[in-house]
Amino acid sequence: MWYKGMMMMVVVAGLLFAEEAKPWAGDVDNFEKGNITEAPAWWTFGNSGQYPVETAEWAKDPLYKFLGKYALKVTGEAVDWYVGGMGKYLGFDASTYNYLKIYVAGSGSDSGKLTLQLYDDDNGNFVLEQDAANNYEPIQDDRFEYSMPVNWRGWKSFLIPISSFKDTNPKVGDNVLNPDHKKGSGGLLHFQLIFLSNTKTGAIDIAVDNIKFVSMKGKAGAVQ
Repeated sequence: MWYKGMMMMVVVAGLLFAEEAKPWAGDVDNFEKGNITEAPAWWTFGNSGQYPVETAEWAKDPLYKFLGKYALKVTGEAVDWYVGGMGKYLGFDASTYNYLKIYVAGSGSDSGKLTLQLYDDDNGNFVLEQDAANNYEPIQDDRFEYSMPVNWRGWKSFLIPISSFKDTNPKVGDNVLNPDHKKGSGGLLHFQLIFLSNTKTGAIDIAVDNIKFVSMKGKAGAVQ
């Protein structure tokens, strides 16, 4: 499976999640720190390389004005389609958000494939238990996914309905995405990006930016 190599993130909930002074604003990352190792840091796994780059290389792109100074470049060679991935611990109440906004840049028709993963906290302990002997599959909590081929050149912006994410571990959890803090739940625990090639032994060459959960009424249209 292409989940192999996924790192288990051990979190001491009491240290990281004292009572929040303000509601979560929905931000995952815009990479403006210029690195992905500063807290709250991402973890990485597999063969993919992910590194912030200056967006000036896309200065002629129509969406350039909506980018900051940095975006995240992702490259790597595939083994059986799988390249690698990266994840971030959230632990927020995301129940008020109904869309995920993300900017994705491709390098052409064979840029790769991107899978977005959401993990909730069905057993209410702010921890995602994983089976290290089974590709770090979740033991107690749900995983919901949305995948997209990246087959264009330049930047595109997306508003993905949370309802479009599909349960990919139906034998675990309650098979409902519960991103809230009800009954002591950790809410939306993890967010992950999985990087794949369009071919079994190919590569990926994309960039991502401005990842954010948003709340919108009605049907979403174009987004900047």
